[in-house]
Amino acid sequence: MQRTLQRRYTPIPLVICLSLTSLLLTACGGTTPPKTSTIGVVNYYAALEPVLAGFKDQMAALGYVEGNNVTYIYHGLLENDPEVLGGEVKRLLDQKVDLLLTMGTPPTLAAKRAGTHIPMVFASVMNPVKEGIAESVSHPGGNMTGVQVINGAPKAMEWLLTLVPGTQTVYVPYHPDDRVATAIVKSLPDAAARLGVALVLDKVYTLEAGVAAIAALPKATAILLIPTPRLASRMSVMRKLAVERGIPIGAYSFPVEDVLFTYGTNQADQGKQAARLAEQVLKGKKPGDLLVETAEYFLRINLKTATAIGLDIPDGLLRQADMVIR
Repeated sequence: MQRTLQRRYTPIPLVICLSLTSLLLTACGGTTPPKTSTIGVVNYYAALEPVLAGFKDQMAALGYVEGNNVTYIYHGLLENDPEVLGGEVKRLLDQKVDLLLTMGTPPTLAAKRAGTHIPMVFASVMNPVKEGIAESVSHPGGNMTGVQVINGAPKAMEWLLTLVPGTQTVYVPYHPDDRVATAIVKSLPDAAARLGVALVLDKVYTLEAGVAAIAALPKATAILLIPTPRLASRMSVMRKLAVERGIPIGAYSFPVEDVLFTYGTNQADQGKQAARLAEQVLKGKKPGDLLVETAEYFLRINLKTATAIGLDIPDGLLRQADMVIR
């Protein structure tokens, strides 16, 4: 009997499909390790630490998990000195980071001066266009984008007078060597004139000087605190004395502690905004083409402090607050 041998052929399209599938599997994971991004971080102000926490949380939500596919290089808080900040920027760039995250104006200016092409994302920078950091808000240009904060101090003063209507004088202590503080106080004289209140802008260099000034404040005076990093570690003593004397304290861009109210941004939310920009940059978009975002402001009222200084706040005002601490 004659046997017929039958040959089995695999259709050519199937061979191509199998080959392509194999290539795709290799490209998507197989034996090729996922790319790890390295992000360098520069900060000089303890109040901005929540920005980094929010940044990391949002990056993780976007798929960038620390220790897995993203590494952060952060050497902690630095002295507010251009040489120190510039040295840290150079140190990070020498470590071949993929992106720089700068928090606050001084670190961002130091990064700008570095003249590198490494992409950068900033947070909590006031007026980046005026500072020469961005060409415009809609098109920052260069290798930077980020999150700006507006000067909300005039609005904070307005809230102070609304919550404490008998105020005749507003006292504002600040350190004159703090770039952010000196920028903020420039807007306050016009605001005080518009609101019909006397304004005392006090250059405070030491804790002793600040305590002495608060101890001597007359009645019908309220205090407005503004960001001034060189006094940050001493402010708690000054705030405590003011509360003991029954002097109302409002704070612009300060965390709510023993102050009557805070009008400012949520630092962690700023970090999340910056992270969404960073994700786009890491995926290949040019920072200079990404709109500079603006941080949102919130009003927080502390009823515990109001009670401590004998101040009654109407329910109608409390309903306007984004947060009430009872």
